[in-house]
Amino acid sequence: MNGLALTDSPPESRISPSIGSKTLDDLISESIDEVLANLIGTKPKEAVYDYLERNHALSRDRIPKNLEKFVELLEGTFGKGSRTICRAVARRLFEKLGWEFNEIKGFELLDYIEAARARIARELIEQAKAANHNHTSL
Repeated sequence: MNGLALTDSPPESRISPSIGSKTLDDLISESIDEVLANLIGTKPKEAVYDYLERNHALSRDRIPKNLEKFVELLEGTFGKGSRTICRAVARRLFEKLGWEFNEIKGFELLDYIEAARARIARELIEQAKAANHNHTSL
């Protein structure tokens, strides 16, 4: 996964400090919101959210927990254009995490998000191990 490799940085700074107390779901929501606003505009974005909630019981705040349904609904609404939207969301999410984004052939939005979850878990484990090692060596 060439685009998902760690950069050479100290362990404590690998996970972007700019995310603060936000969760990955928060960053996914923000990424979707920003991409939709940039690609289709603010009013159409709000119309999309309204449509999803009214017709599919998928509120904006529930999208990160229901990404598969969200992507399916995007495909039904935007057809092939949904790929552009999903790729842009993945790119924006990686930017928010402070990571380089490289498109991987065959990857869809759900794959990128799963890779992000795995990378975050890996980095947190590495940080915990480093902290534990530093603590026990004192």
